Amino acid sequence: MIKPEKYPGVSINKKGILHFGGADVVRLAEKFGTPLYVMDERIVRDNCKAFRKEFGARYEGKVLVVYATKALSSLAVLRIVADEGLGADASSVGEIHGALRAGFAADKIYFHGNFKKREDLEYALKNHIGRIVIDSREEAELLNSVARRAGKKAAVLLRITPGIEAHTHHMIQTGKIDTKFGVPLAGGEAFHMVKETLQKPHLNFMGFHCHIGSQILDMKPYRLTVEHAVEFMAKIKKQLGIAVREINLGGGFAVRYNSRQRLITKQQAATAIAGTLTSLLKKQGLPFPQLVIEPGRSIVAPAGITLYAVGPVKEIPGVRNYVSVDGGMSDNPRPALYGAEYEALIANRAAAPAGRKYRICGRHCENDILFDNIPLPAPRYGDILAVFTTGAYNYSMSSNYNRFPRPAIVMLSKGKPRLIVERETLDDLYDKDI
Repeated sequence: MIKPEKYPGVSINKKGILHFGGADVVRLAEKFGTPLYVMDERIVRDNCKAFRKEFGARYEGKVLVVYATKALSSLAVLRIVADEGLGADASSVGEIHGALRAGFAADKIYFHGNFKKREDLEYALKNHIGRIVIDSREEAELLNSVARRAGKKAAVLLRITPGIEAHTHHMIQTGKIDTKFGVPLAGGEAFHMVKETLQKPHLNFMGFHCHIGSQILDMKPYRLTVEHAVEFMAKIKKQLGIAVREINLGGGFAVRYNSRQRLITKQQAATAIAGTLTSLLKKQGLPFPQLVIEPGRSIVAPAGITLYAVGPVKEIPGVRNYVSVDGGMSDNPRPALYGAEYEALIANRAAAPAGRKYRICGRHCENDILFDNIPLPAPRYGDILAVFTTGAYNYSMSSNYNRFPRPAIVMLSKGKPRLIVERETLDDLYDKDI
């Protein structure tokens, strides 16, 4: 059974109406239409502050928290995060462009990606991006060439794969050996890459980056990653005489998609990563590099919900009960992509006891299933369905499949809504057609 109280910003009033961020979500649906993404500014800010506080308190060196903009990169959200003093992690020049427009300092922007084209690197150097995370030998060669032509020296991190398999869905494991990302530690390949990078006159080797995956519910993989990282730092210092100036340990901190989940707190994550790093650096007698972490999902996912209008209800006795809603895989592709699970309530009857189980389907011409066998009070045409924890990777992965316009996004500040992304129009769908 869903426990709404487990979700931040969620409450149910005396009339059984769901509230989020101090606002009546049924009224939001009436005013702005559905499907509708709703974000709570306070939760975004609180999460930014908590990461800075907890990691800063547990590491004796400098800490920089960098927001993974791929989670949600609307300008309003980016401006809030920049205002909280975070940096930005970008995986494309489009995300870099948004971060710059939103006011992030260029030297606090990190550029990732397994294939950065020449024009991408030229854009990054032209805009004085703080770090370029090189992912391969080919990229190191290309960046050195681009930087030479630009008369610059690019500050770089080397992305390494530590060979650690985080216990999460295989599609979002990025630290194991079998991944497209980074250079393996195994076999000494990453060490040789460091030596080659140091010999390139237009690359300034700062340190390395590793990110082991997303939605990680166990701290053991993080501790193992820190151990491997410190061993690698010690090897670089001993054999090359170089002190690593920066270590970026990525993100991947889990959020609540199920009210029965036991989540790792930010304090526990900071202890496992920053605390372990502090202890091992002292033990090895190594200087403290700048520690960078890159939370994305864990900042914005809990700050968002999605509202849908309920349509036809189809009951097949002895087989299954279907409920159609006015959205689906174009505004949330994650269930279709890798079986992502969410919890939901009927917002206008949030206190009503659940009865039978229903399959919630979108209206796309596919086997478009948002929920399989979710218990609900008997749904009625026109009800409002509220889905929790949709602030990350919903809007950012949305599409126009079947030529459905993307939904609007509303930001709540102390219960007051403001539109931060307009709903697409039918004309928007064809504006780029020739």
